Amino acid sequence: MDDIVLQPLELPSVLSATRLKQSPAEIPGSMTVIDRELIRASGARDVPEILRLVPGMMVGYLLGHRSNVNYHGTNTTEARRMQVLVDGRSVYRPGLATVDWTDIPLAVEDIERIEVFRGPNTAAYGANALMGVINIISTPPELRQGTQVRITQGNRGVNDLYASHGFSLQNSVARLSLFAKEDTGFDFDDDGKDYRDSRRLNAFNLLGETTLSANQSLQWQLGAKEGSNQLENDYTVMAEPSDLSFRFDREMAEHEPNSDTTARDYFAQLHWKNDLSPTNRLEVKAYAQHMERLAQWRACDSPIVFSPLLRELAELGNVYPRRLNYILRNRSGAWGDPAFYSDYLVRYDGLPPDKLPLVDALVAEHQAARDGQPACWDLNENLRETRYEVEVQNTLQLSNSLRTVLGGSLRYDEARSDTFFDGRVDNQIGQLFANFEYRPHDRWLLHAGAMAEEDRLSGFSFSPRLAAHYFLRPTHSLRAVYSEAVRSPDMYENNANWTYTANNLSGPVSGSDKYYALARGPGDLEQERMRSRELGYNGYFSNLALSVDIKVFYDEISNMISQPLQIVNFVPNNDSFSRFQGAETQLDWKMSRRDRVRLTYAYIDFVATNRLDQRLTARNSGSAAWLREWPAGFESSLIYYGADMLNERRFERLDGRVAKRFGSGTNNLELALTWQYRLDDEGLTWPENLYENRSHYYVSAELDF
Repeated sequence: MDDIVLQPLELPSVLSATRLKQSPAEIPGSMTVIDRELIRASGARDVPEILRLVPGMMVGYLLGHRSNVNYHGTNTTEARRMQVLVDGRSVYRPGLATVDWTDIPLAVEDIERIEVFRGPNTAAYGANALMGVINIISTPPELRQGTQVRITQGNRGVNDLYASHGFSLQNSVARLSLFAKEDTGFDFDDDGKDYRDSRRLNAFNLLGETTLSANQSLQWQLGAKEGSNQLENDYTVMAEPSDLSFRFDREMAEHEPNSDTTARDYFAQLHWKNDLSPTNRLEVKAYAQHMERLAQWRACDSPIVFSPLLRELAELGNVYPRRLNYILRNRSGAWGDPAFYSDYLVRYDGLPPDKLPLVDALVAEHQAARDGQPACWDLNENLRETRYEVEVQNTLQLSNSLRTVLGGSLRYDEARSDTFFDGRVDNQIGQLFANFEYRPHDRWLLHAGAMAEEDRLSGFSFSPRLAAHYFLRPTHSLRAVYSEAVRSPDMYENNANWTYTANNLSGPVSGSDKYYALARGPGDLEQERMRSRELGYNGYFSNLALSVDIKVFYDEISNMISQPLQIVNFVPNNDSFSRFQGAETQLDWKMSRRDRVRLTYAYIDFVATNRLDQRLTARNSGSAAWLREWPAGFESSLIYYGADMLNERRFERLDGRVAKRFGSGTNNLELALTWQYRLDDEGLTWPENLYENRSHYYVSAELDF
C-alpha cells in the first residue's frame, strides 16, 4: 500500500489540459489536481463528494443516488456541459447527455488523482468539454501490489466492501479490484413520507500494463458493473377529479408500485505507447463500452389517455400535455363559464378555433370515463447505449522552444430504446486536434490549440484556444487565455421520439393503444457556443511549500438548450443564454512536516435567461481543509464545505476523519471514522431531500498484506 504520511508538497505534472505534460504554471487555463492524499482525507465514498474540493464546482442531488455536478452551475437536473473521462475514456452518456456518477465502474480506492480543467476545453477534447474536463486517473498497478481488503459500515444504510490484489506475470503487472456499495439515500421527503432512493452495486475492474519492448508498452483495462437504484413509480396519473386520481393510484399500487432501475455497465480499453525517439511518442487508444438502464413497471390511468382526440390535441402545441386537466375542468364547467375559457384557449394557448370541437368531444369522453374502470398496462423506460472509439496521438518536441501534440479520433455512438427513440439512433464523430507550445523567450510561453470536429447529427465545428504566459519566476506565471467551445445536442434533445407502448393492456380501451403524450426532438437544434476570457496567476513558493492559483473569468454561452428531458411540454430550442463572470482561487500549503492546509473560494456573478439555468449557481462557495499527521500512527482531517445558494438553498457541512494505523511495511491495519455534519437545516438541493438527523458517519477497517 502507498505510504499516506504527508509528503513535501511537490509540483505535479498534469496531462489533461492540452494533452502535453505540463507544470501548473504552464497550463493555458485553470487546473485543480486532487491527489490521493486528499481523496483519502476527504473520506468520500463517491466522486461528486470529492469534487466539492474544486473551486466553482456545484454539486447537487436529484435523488440519493442521482447527483448532478456542474462547473459554475446551470441546470439542476442534468449535467450536460462537462466532459468526464476515466483514464481517458469518456463516460459522458451519448443518449441523455449526462454522467451516472453512481455507476462508474471504478472504486474510489483505485483513484490515484483527479485532474479538473476548470473552463472550456473543446480545443483538446471536442464537443461536450464546454465548461470543463474531469479526468479520473487510476493508480498504476505497479504501485499497488499485494492484497488489500476494506470494509465500511455506517448509518443511512452504508455497507461497502472493497478488495484488490496486485500481481505480476512475466512482463506484465496488473491489479484486480472487486467492490460493492450500498446505502439508503434520503430518509424522508418534505411530506414526511419514506424516500425510496436506495442503491446497490457490485463491480470489478482489472487494470494491467505489459512491457512489449524497451520503448513500447500496452495498458489494458476491463470492467463491469451491475446494480439497482430505487425509484418511486414516476408515472403521473392524468385523471381528474382528485377522487378518480386516487382510485387509479390505488389500482397502480395493487400491481407494481415502483419503477426501480437496473443498471449494467461493461467496458474494455487498450492504450499502446511507443517512444519512437526521445522527442517523439506515438499513442493509440481504443475502447468499447456498453451501458444499460432498465426500468419496467405497470401503470393504471383513465382510459382517456389512449384517446385519439387527446393525442391530437397534445400534438397541437407544447402547452396541452401539461394543462389537459385544467382544460377539461374548465370546458366541462367545473371552474367557470366554458364559453369564456374557449376564448382563453384560442387567445392565450394558440388553439386554432376549428379545433374547439375536439376539446368538447374530449370532455364528453372524460365524463363518460369517470364512472368506469381504469386502463392498466406495462410500460418501460429501457435504454441501452454503446460507444466505440479509436484515437491516435503523436507528441513531438520539434526544437528546444517548440513542441506539439497532433492527433485524431473516430467514434461511434448508439442508443437503443423503443420508449425514448422508437428504436435506434446512432452517430459518427470524427475529430482532428492540435496543440502547440512555443517559448520565444525564457519569460514567455505561447499556446495555440484547436479541434476540428465533424458530427453526423450536428455538423462541423471548429474550437480554437490561444494563451500567453509571462513568467515572473520559473514557478510563477501570469496568464491570459481566450477560447471558444461548443456542445453538440445529445440524441434525446434532437432525436427523441418518446412515448409509452401499451403492453399487456387491460381495461375499457377501444380504438387505440397509443398513449397520448409524445415528445419529439426537432432534429435541427444547433450546437451551443461558448466564448471564454480568463486572466490568471499560478505560483509556487518553494520556501513556504505554498501553491497558489487565482483566476478571473468572463464566459458567455449562447444557443443554449435548457429544456429538461421530459415526455410532456418538451419543446427544446436554442433560445437560452448564460453569462458567468467572477473570480476563483485555490491555495495548498504544507505548513509543516505534519500539517497541510488547503483553501478554495469562488465568486460567481451570473445572468441566465432561462429560469432552469438560474438554480445551481452559488454566488459564494468554497472549502477549507486541514490535514494532520499525529504521533503513534494517528492522522486526521477536517474539511468545511459551503455554498450560499444551490437551487435556492444554503449548503454548509463539516467533515472530519480520524484514522489509526497498526503495523508497518506491507502488513498493516487501518481503522478510520468519517463523520459529516450539516451546519444548515435545508433539504439537499431540493426541499424533499431530507435526512432524519444532520450527522452521517461510517467506520472502515482496511487490511493490507
